[in-house]
Amino acid sequence: MSTITAVRGTPGRSDVPAPAPAANPTADEADRARRLWSLLPVVVMSGAAGYGFARVFPVSELLPVVAVAVFAPVVLSAVLSGLLRRRTEPTATAPLWPSVLLTGVAWAVVVSATLFHEVSDGLPGGPALRAAWAALLDAPHALLSTILPAPGEPELLVLPHAVVWTAAAVSAELALRTRAPLLPALPAVLALGFPLVLGADGPGSAYPAAGALAGATALLVLVRSRSRLPLRAMAVRLPVVAVPALVAALLGPHLPGLGAPYDLAETVTPPTVRPQATSPLDQVAAWMRNGDEKVFTVRTSGTAPGNYRLAVLDRYDGTTWTSGAGLTRTGGRVPAEKDADPGRTKTLEQRFTVQSLPGIWLPAADRPASVSTPGGTSLSVDPDSGVLSTGETVPPGFTYTATSHLPVYDAERLRYATAADDPARVALPAVDAAGQPIGSVRSFRKIAEQVTQGSTQPYEQAVRLADWLRTAYRLDPGALPGHTYRSLEFFLADGGRGTSEQFAASFAVLARTLGLPTRVAVGFRPGTQTGAGTWQVRGQDVLAWPEVEFTGVGWVPFHPTPGEAAQGGSVGVSAQEPEEPRNAGRDTTEPTRPSPSTSPRTPDTAAPAAGGGPGSGPPLWLTVPLALLLLTTAYVLYALWLPYRRRSRRRGDPDTRRRVLGAWQQIIERLTEIGLPATGAHTAQEVADFGAERMGGAVGRRLPALATLVNEVEYAGRRPDAATADAAWADCEAVEETVRDRVPRRTRLLRLLRSAAPGHGRRA
Repeated sequence: MSTITAVRGTPGRSDVPAPAPAANPTADEADRARRLWSLLPVVVMSGAAGYGFARVFPVSELLPVVAVAVFAPVVLSAVLSGLLRRRTEPTATAPLWPSVLLTGVAWAVVVSATLFHEVSDGLPGGPALRAAWAALLDAPHALLSTILPAPGEPELLVLPHAVVWTAAAVSAELALRTRAPLLPALPAVLALGFPLVLGADGPGSAYPAAGALAGATALLVLVRSRSRLPLRAMAVRLPVVAVPALVAALLGPHLPGLGAPYDLAETVTPPTVRPQATSPLDQVAAWMRNGDEKVFTVRTSGTAPGNYRLAVLDRYDGTTWTSGAGLTRTGGRVPAEKDADPGRTKTLEQRFTVQSLPGIWLPAADRPASVSTPGGTSLSVDPDSGVLSTGETVPPGFTYTATSHLPVYDAERLRYATAADDPARVALPAVDAAGQPIGSVRSFRKIAEQVTQGSTQPYEQAVRLADWLRTAYRLDPGALPGHTYRSLEFFLADGGRGTSEQFAASFAVLARTLGLPTRVAVGFRPGTQTGAGTWQVRGQDVLAWPEVEFTGVGWVPFHPTPGEAAQGGSVGVSAQEPEEPRNAGRDTTEPTRPSPSTSPRTPDTAAPAAGGGPGSGPPLWLTVPLALLLLTTAYVLYALWLPYRRRSRRRGDPDTRRRVLGAWQQIIERLTEIGLPATGAHTAQEVADFGAERMGGAVGRRLPALATLVNEVEYAGRRPDAATADAAWADCEAVEETVRDRVPRRTRLLRLLRSAAPGHGRRA
């Protein structure tokens, strides 16, 4: 009893273990608030990773997908974190498996209700999930074999949806469950790798997305910092967050070693789709017979419209010209011709409405740069020729737009251009099925050699062929069609008249015998203008023309068909014509035709479609400032170079007398910069006294002796040796260095600019 009393009654003492101290609720709440606030940079980082897909998809179709994929999992993680925390101890970590399970279920519901809502009426049923999973597996290969930007189709957009959703969900969980400052940024960085690899060949740049990701990462570190920063201190540090973003977005493209990422598309073999359709060259005669049939209308803006290319045929087997096009799916971009730079271009916007256009090809001016078709249209392009195809017959009423950059060829550049090394485009079948030589090929080569006799350049040869065909034969829309060896031989030797089919095919075959790579294009003239910028193209406007490939320039069109030189053709430099082009390959009893014109022609003057002609240069408001800038730059460079040249000539003079006098002249010019009057009437001794007074020191003390030497050289006929001349220039260098230290750089620069003005040197 006494023991119990003693235990209970002793104040300030207890032998019973004390309970554990309670957790600090203030610190716990602050830590949780910091984790919740870090979800904001997580949203920005995930959005930046998703925006990286802007090189893969059109932005208008990508942003809704990215917005859903970013906000939905982050909000879901925040809500689940709050609910699970209420059911556990405040300091305990909520289990992870409910978040993983519910995030996966939420993705299935969202992707079924948005991208694949047509498969199972928006419900996350088996068909929608199977379609989403199959599309997710096929999307990388499909994107790598598509000319970017890819069309915004559900089967392709499911990839950025899944990547961004996963990155946002994992980043949010890491932000809520860990204290590491940088760890939540890792998923977004990995997610950005997908568009960097898949969009290596896409338009635009990935640096804005990388800059936003870098800035958001810096913000994440600032928010999750364990140091307790008051609100004002954190606000002061916010501008620092912008530094990584600016460096990544602005300086990234210029940092050494940061080139374009490796393009995986080069390792992927896209499915080769060879067009199975009637050759447009075989339809030329039919279009000509139905000349009044309306083919399509087009509204244009920009430069003057030219011929519209429908298809390109680059294979010839002696019977027919066919297309070797390998069609690749595109979202609307047409890649530029490889290893070709035609020079200056002019932009032409076109909006076509098809009326009656058989076949799978879509016309466009020259090689378009981009095309926009109605939703649901499967558009393909041949990367080699740039021709467009829908893969199926184009229905009446089909509308689409195209933007073309029409080349304005430089005649002088083409004059000396070499023919491209393209064996497939110079090939001609020379033996028949029995292995016997085909006589037509020898005849074609003989004609081509006669027509181009004396020509030394490939472009000149092509020009002569086009001029000869255009002037020696006649266009007859009712002539019999055909472009076999036999048909062309008859046309060249006995026919004398034909459609543009025979003119284009004859040129292409004759040029190939000379080693010029050629192909035949089929299309339409601009048509008849029916309103401001509106044109109606009919069957009678059909046209075939040949094109020749030149190194560094690309494919250049020529127009051997009579009457087409002024329609947008490329007819070349003036050349001395051969004596017998009119009768080459023809019976001499036939009436001779007029000899080809020898007047100079250039692509600029002969191709209105390419934007040539008067007033086609840069606008005046741009030309004048550029000219002034160039003149100013040239004058400044001249002013900086002039004294250097003058000094070099004086010091390098082989005559030692002139070398001494040149050094003294340099000293006088430098002393004028520190106050010596530029009158030219000072004696050498007066100049030396001024220098000694103003400069002092050893430099000033050497000037009187140098002045005596100058007087002896100039008036007493003294011939100094090389060592004496070198000593004079050593004194000059000492004076120049002293003046340079005393005269501000700005003053010296202004003096140089004034000294370069006309007449200044004569006054001096």
